[in-house]
Amino acid sequence: MADTDSQRYQLEINHLKETINALRDELEKKQMEINRRLQSSKQASSEQIKQLEETIDQMRMRLEEEHSARESDVQKATQHLNEQLQQARLTNEALKLQLGQIKNNG
Repeated sequence: MADTDSQRYQLEINHLKETINALRDELEKKQMEINRRLQSSKQASSEQIKQLEETIDQMRMRLEEEHSARESDVQKATQHLNEQLQQARLTNEALKLQLGQIKNNG
């Protein structure tokens, strides 16, 4: 009976070892799958981040170009208005001189 119990225990031990090995293999497979998915996710995220950074850089450049163009337009408009103001002042002075001459001659 001791031999039978011993054999039964040995069979149970072997069965448990096989179960442990099977569970270990399954765990390793799941861990490998998790690692593969994680790497895939990191790669996708990295690519998306790169695309977003490129989009941000393009938008920044576009804004800078638009700002520069508007700044140039403002400078041109200011220069034009200053020239008109100067011309108006010259015209005003000329008219004052003419009016003074008319008063002196009249």
